Amino acid sequence: MRLLLVLLLGLAGPLQAAVTAEAWLARIGPALRSVDYHGTLVYAAGGRMETLRVFHRVDGGRERERLVALSGPPREVIRDGDKVMCIGTGIQPVSYDLRQAGRWSEALAVSEAVRRQGYRARLAGEGRIAGHAAQIVDVAASDGWRYGYRLWIERETGLPLRVDLLDDDRRSIEQVAFTDIHLGVAPAEADLRPSSGVSLSPVVALPRPDRAAPQWRVRLMPAGFELRAVRHLPEGVQLLYSDGLASVSVYVEPAAAGLRGSSSSRRGAVNIRSYWIDGWQVLAIGKVPAATVDRFARNLRRVDADG
Repeated sequence: MRLLLVLLLGLAGPLQAAVTAEAWLARIGPALRSVDYHGTLVYAAGGRMETLRVFHRVDGGRERERLVALSGPPREVIRDGDKVMCIGTGIQPVSYDLRQAGRWSEALAVSEAVRRQGYRARLAGEGRIAGHAAQIVDVAASDGWRYGYRLWIERETGLPLRVDLLDDDRRSIEQVAFTDIHLGVAPAEADLRPSSGVSLSPVVALPRPDRAAPQWRVRLMPAGFELRAVRHLPEGVQLLYSDGLASVSVYVEPAAAGLRGSSSSRRGAVNIRSYWIDGWQVLAIGKVPAATVDRFARNLRRVDADG
């Protein structure tokens, strides 16, 4: 009997490993929506670091959340159901409708990426974050057009405790991680209220492409990306392309006649590429590799010029 158990366990290992990465990722969405917690979250990228206090509570299906910046200028984000407010950004308190924009947590988008073209998941060992045992899962890009991710998922609840953005060499170029967290502990009502006392209300989301057909489009874009939103500017347009996780914004506006040239820059994980040609400036920006924003910028064309 003991030998039979050993043989069964030996066979179960490879079979379990083949499905466990996806199973761990599938736990993230329910955990983000149902677990009460509060703690300290640190964001590090491009040589800078920000620290936030996070409060999350669910009462009878009503999900509320508040993030408060502990470093830099005073800022906070408050979410109540499908509405979210940003305070302290230098403008009046602004509310957003999350029914179109999705949740604030990038971890949820990463967990869903393996169901889309361009990503694959695998187990990457175990670790500890903020004193909690965690399963590590790598979500790798299947091509060079997007970054990969590494997630540390709390073993009991399925809550993501750390998310790293990885470059082509699997090096961390950006990370968000809890330094302390209290799981299963509901924050107080006072911790969830906005400091401004302003009520939350939804605003109109960016128009969908079928509502405002653009005069410009990107041809030959990387597989998996599609046009998600269009915003018309006073003299140009912004096109938002995404694969559901990675996204690139392409701006086109008039430029001085005869101006030609190009430029590129990088801010942490964000790459920027600009071209000036034929009286237009084209700028592509996104948290994607440099080759990706270059491809989007180079392949922007006027719709009427395509026939």
